Amino acid sequence: MNDPTATPARYWPWAARPGAAFMLVALVTLLRLTYLAWFCPYTLIEDEAHYWEWSRRLDWSYYSKGPGIAWTIRAFTTLLGESEFGVRAAAPISAGLTALGVAWLASRACNDRRAGVLAAVMILCAPMYQVMGLLLTIDGPYAACWTLGLIGTCRAIVQGRAGGWVLLGAAMGLGVLYKHTILLLAPGVLAGAIANRKVLTLDRRHALAIGAGLGLLLLGLVPMAIWNAQRDWPTVRHLLGHLGTVGSAAGGDVHDASREPWSPLWTLTFIASQIGMIGPAIALMAAGTRRAACITAAHRLLAWCALPLLAFYLGVSFITEPEGNWALAAYLSLIPLGAAWILPRLDDWHGRLLAWRAMPDPRPFQGFLLRRPETVPQVLWHATLVVGALVAIFTARLDLVARLPLVGEKVPLGRFMGADQLAVHAQRLGDELTHETGKDAFFVAMHYGRASQLAFYLPGRPVVYCSSSRMLDGRRTQYDLWAATDLSQPGLLGRPAIVIGGNAQAWHDAFDRIVEIGRLEGDRKRGRPAFKAYGYRGFPDPPAPARTP
Repeated sequence: MNDPTATPARYWPWAARPGAAFMLVALVTLLRLTYLAWFCPYTLIEDEAHYWEWSRRLDWSYYSKGPGIAWTIRAFTTLLGESEFGVRAAAPISAGLTALGVAWLASRACNDRRAGVLAAVMILCAPMYQVMGLLLTIDGPYAACWTLGLIGTCRAIVQGRAGGWVLLGAAMGLGVLYKHTILLLAPGVLAGAIANRKVLTLDRRHALAIGAGLGLLLLGLVPMAIWNAQRDWPTVRHLLGHLGTVGSAAGGDVHDASREPWSPLWTLTFIASQIGMIGPAIALMAAGTRRAACITAAHRLLAWCALPLLAFYLGVSFITEPEGNWALAAYLSLIPLGAAWILPRLDDWHGRLLAWRAMPDPRPFQGFLLRRPETVPQVLWHATLVVGALVAIFTARLDLVARLPLVGEKVPLGRFMGADQLAVHAQRLGDELTHETGKDAFFVAMHYGRASQLAFYLPGRPVVYCSSSRMLDGRRTQYDLWAATDLSQPGLLGRPAIVIGGNAQAWHDAFDRIVEIGRLEGDRKRGRPAFKAYGYRGFPDPPAPARTP
């Protein structure tokens, strides 16, 4: 009889095979692409539709972001067609590249391919990254670029390869086209270099590579800077307002948080959101980060690349209420640390499990809840797998989850479905209005996201207008910068419109007569009625934003 303790127990020995992580990620990516192409029930969410609107009008930058997401969508829709799948196809590909990068970091940090597979599983199971693998926002490509930057940093600092600096600069130059937050990778790299100064190489070759990397970063920044300078820095205004530090008087977007005192709930909610978006694996990452300083240069570097970003947004939570996904890139270097920490503990647990199974019946009770051996790290790992599987199943068909008792009414189904039905109803009303008045009706939505969804789903994909900057909160959007969507066009005067959002009084400022319709079919959000509007007179000009200091 073989003694199970005679050889060291290895958890998931198959994961040590060359290419195991690649095959796993490739399989998941293929499944996601198949799902999006044939089985996805969701219409474009507001941000996806808005970025698609950007892709119809390519430019060097946009009101709130760089041009990367617009260029990406244009490339994929040119290849795959103007469809939901064409818009979203880049999401699973970006997620796959990110998972492969995280797997590379983990396997190099541990010198064990199994750690790479564990890291890939962790990111594929994390709820936030699962959503990023199905819906295309700026976060997916941005995360892929951040991961590529981490690889370049590890190659430069830990492995002493000068080309790593060039790769880092290229990744940041590309990433900034998607999300400006990638610039916060720089302080992490600097801190990691200082922490690893004993192994850091800074000869002439490395200095030239650093210069080349900076040049590539500037190559990504300069077009956006020129575009903004020509338009009085709208992106700067947006970012300042988004942080809640300034209001319109100081040149930023209007932001309610700037008028409210700090609430402890902002910080507590931010922390809770991180746990919810990452799942049980966040405990593994925390344990791995805690031990990073006393292990290897790679561990220290990965920890330092994450901490400045987390600290920054934790600090932001004392100024305004941050979004949970703002710090998502920090976990791209913490996941490898979590994988490095859990791997030997899973080996230990697996050895104990084999020894327990070799015992004669009745076997002793050695777990917390089960008879078999259990450990805290192993329970956290298996919880990560279970949560990941449940999230994958539920997110695939939220419409079915919404039918369940108790939890069904809490599913935000309106964010994911109904935009096509809404557009059909709006078109029908628009046709009635055109027939009634003898003039072509146009479409206006108060919110940029709803305007973008209408633009995608209305027959013929006409120009749709957004009135956000001229009503209620007065927030400017990209629609205010395009001539084709300017509500001041003389050709619109006197025409009727189907208008969505706001209230009748607000629309009376721009039309002769307003008739409320109620909520459109497919619109599940309360308090967003639609109206028939007659005789467009034009909105009063919005107040010009203050000069950016």
